[in-house]
Amino acid sequence: MTGPQKAAAIIALAVIAVGWFNWRMWRRFKLAQAERAGWTVEDFDAMLADAGVSASVAAATRELVASYYGKGVAPHPDDDFGGFLGADETEVADVAATVCEEMGFDRPESDAVPPIKDVRDLAVYLQSVVNGSRPA
Repeated sequence: MTGPQKAAAIIALAVIAVGWFNWRMWRRFKLAQAERAGWTVEDFDAMLADAGVSASVAAATRELVASYYGKGVAPHPDDDFGGFLGADETEVADVAATVCEEMGFDRPESDAVPPIKDVRDLAVYLQSVVNGSRPA
């Protein structure tokens, strides 16, 4: 195989991989959209209220995670960052630290943020920051 042929093969594989990833994410969001046809913001807030999260923190969490969702897909507290939303642990910790700073609190180091598995964990962590009882 010559140099240009190798380059073409690598580019083709990259295009296929990106296409496959996008198709998988699109399919996942379409399924979520269909499953959540009646899901509302009030439902989201109520589920977080059951976990001890205030309405203002629930609203901030919704705004924060909105960029991870496709149009017309409402966030759910049980959505897993790694599995469902495709975000790694470091990215989520950085987002949480940035939001703490935007809320007027000291920015914690990324390694000081506890593991955040799903949207509910993020909301509970942000509530702990607001309450002044940040987990160690």
